[in-house]
Parts: sequence; structure tokens; C-alpha cells
Amino acid sequence: MAGVIGKLKTLLSRLATNANLDLYCLIITALLFTVLGGLGISDVKTLSSAVLALLAFLAFSQIKSRNQISTIARMRAGEDVVSLHMEFPEEYHARRARARTFLFIGIAGSRTIQTMRQNLQRALLAGGKAQILLLDPTDERLVRQAARNHASEVSPERLRGRIEASLDDLSHLRESTGGELEVRVSPFVPKIGFNGIDLESRDGAILVQHYEHRSQREAAPILFLEHRDGHWFDHFVAESRRMWEDGLPWPLGHESRLAKIPHPSFTDGFGEELDLRLAASRQLFVTGVARNNLVHSRYGVLERLLREGCQIRILLIDPDSPAVAVAADRYYAERSAASLSERIRHTLRLLERLNRTAGGLTVRLTEHPLAIGIVAADWAVPDAATPPALFLEYYTYQASGEPKFTLQPEDPWFAHFLNEATVLWDAARPYPLSAD
Repeated sequence: MAGVIGKLKTLLSRLATNANLDLYCLIITALLFTVLGGLGISDVKTLSSAVLALLAFLAFSQIKSRNQISTIARMRAGEDVVSLHMEFPEEYHARRARARTFLFIGIAGSRTIQTMRQNLQRALLAGGKAQILLLDPTDERLVRQAARNHASEVSPERLRGRIEASLDDLSHLRESTGGELEVRVSPFVPKIGFNGIDLESRDGAILVQHYEHRSQREAAPILFLEHRDGHWFDHFVAESRRMWEDGLPWPLGHESRLAKIPHPSFTDGFGEELDLRLAASRQLFVTGVARNNLVHSRYGVLERLLREGCQIRILLIDPDSPAVAVAADRYYAERSAASLSERIRHTLRLLERLNRTAGGLTVRLTEHPLAIGIVAADWAVPDAATPPALFLEYYTYQASGEPKFTLQPEDPWFAHFLNEATVLWDAARPYPLSAD
């Protein structure tokens, strides 16, 4: 019995809170009086009163529904609704053709600057103003990053050329018009492009373009916002202003150019990076004076690599050549030529044993007193999963330790040092490894 009462209470609670309760009551009452009138139980006077009551109830329900619709309409009107486009809207081109001030922020700007050149020229000759921010072409890292994001496999050199061409066009336009054209370059890669038109006026508008990653068509979405759009117009205008403020005036000043010159980053050791690359390598090319520490400390790794089919080339200084004395005098203040020669011979004995165990090892000896030792991993293996790497250490003149640095294929000096090591290898004498 208690369970039945509980279920009844739950049912009544649901009915009481149901949004359509008034309609259910109206339907039930109408059906009830229809049956009573049809059976003659209720007279005409009673039915008339019931009909009027039902009409009043229906009117109340309609008022309730209209209030709900009005509330929804007000909520919708208060929302910021922004239209997204796949292409530049026609309204943007029409507004640009009569604009007096411009703010453009982009990567290279080659297409936009060409298409809006007449508009810029007209505005500048009429006393207007233009502010244009492009990617800094002198920053190698930024140019490479932007090139990787480009859909058409554009090279960093080509992208840099486009930016520099746009900057030259803008300089010529400023000289030919004598107008107020301000150009800056960004110390970051913009994620959004902006075309601002008369932003300070009540007739202002801004076109916002999201730079997709490797887009195969016009980067989208594209937003075209006007001053009357309120919040989102103000939001993107404020962002474009912040980006402009962080830009550097072009052409760059002396101090800015000096600060942007790339400098090598030296370390005391390669650490985990070298071990990870060695462990996954399929090709290794090692050069150095003796390389005793490398071979001895990583003997097990080299043995496993050879067993797995890795091809390893090692170039050392010939222990019987005059280069040993030169290297000992230059690089080892505490070591004689005899001791250095013995270290090289010890490395060769380790390599002979290693080759007898696994095979696949090639060794050559050079009479050149190497100034830099390298470890090149997978330099000729076209595999994106294991990109090439070049580890270099500079042999300092009679000083402890060797400054070390790492280069990737996109670094301009990667090919230089690898080619130098290859030339030394080609001119070196093959060392016969015992097969017994």
C-alpha cells in the first residue's frame, strides 16, 4: 500500500510541474462537458458557463505562451551572433574601396597588398593612414615555422622572398605618395589575419581570417564585423592593436638586427638526446681524434645496432701520422703524442673486436688533425619518423672540455659540416678490420 501511495505522489508531482499542465486540464475539462452534454446530464446554462470558463483558461494559456516566446526572443536578441564565411564577402571589398584608414596584419601579404594597392594609394594621397604588419623576414626560426604551416610546401627561402618583396612594394608606395604609411614586422607568427577599415570611426569594420594549418583552399573561417556588431568587433580590434604594438618598425634598427642574428647554443654534453638517436639509428657516421670514450662507453649499443643491420662508419686520426703530434699539442695539454697514439690504437682494437662480433663496420684513418668531431645519425635515410641529426664537438686549444652543439637538417650549417666530414672520409685510408 505504501508503494502505491508513493507512486501516486510521484505522478502528481510530475503533473504539477509539467509545462503543459494547463493544456491537459483544458482537454480533460472539454471532453468531460462534451460527454455530459451529449448524455443530457448537463443543461445548456451549465454548458455555456463551462465554455466561457474554458475560453478564459485558453486565453490564460496563450498569454503564458506569448510571454515565453518574448523571453526567448529577448535572449536571442541579446546574444552576439557572428556570421562565418568561406570567402571574402563583397561588403568587405566595397568598404575597402572607400576607406580612409587601414590596418593590415598578415604573414607575407603578397596577394592582399597587390589587390588593395589602388585603395592604399588613393587613401594615402587623400591624407589617409595605413598600418601594415608582416612577418619578420630576418628571423630564420619564424620563417621556417610559417613555411611548415603553409599548404603549398613553400620553402622558407621562397616565403622570405615574398615577404621582402611586399616590404619593398610598401617602401616604394610610401615614397611615391608621401603618405602616412607605417610598416612593422612581427616577432611572432600571426595565427589570425586582420584587415581593419576605418576602425576609429562609427563606420568601422574589420575582416578576421583564421589561418588554418596547411589549408588547401582559402583559409577559413572568415569573419566580417562592423562597429555595430558590438562585443566581437571590439574584441578583435583590441587584439589587432596588441599585435601591432608588439611589432618592430621596418626597416629594423641596428640594435634590432644585431639581436636577431642567430647564435650557436653550446652545451657541456649531449646527454639523453645522443643516446636516444643512437639507439634508433640505421646509419651512423662518427669522426674524431680517438673516440675512445664514445666507443668504450657505448660498446653494447654499437654492437646491438650492428647486429640489427645498422651501417656504421668511423673516421679517426692515423696513430702513425704526424697529425697525432699536432692534435696532442693543440687539444691535449696533459697528454703526449705517444699517449694519444695509444688511445687511438686502443679504440681500433675495440672496433676490431666489435666487427668480429657483429660485422657491418667500416673504419678509416686520416692524417688531418681534426678540429671538430661529429656523430651523424640517419643523414641519408629518408624517414620522417627518425629525422637526421648531427652532433658536433669542437676541440678547443689546450683547454679542458669540448663545446658541443646539435644541428638539424633545416639548419643552414648542417650540410656544411656533413660535407666536410664526407670529404675527409673520402680522402682517408681504409683500416683493415680483422675478420678472425
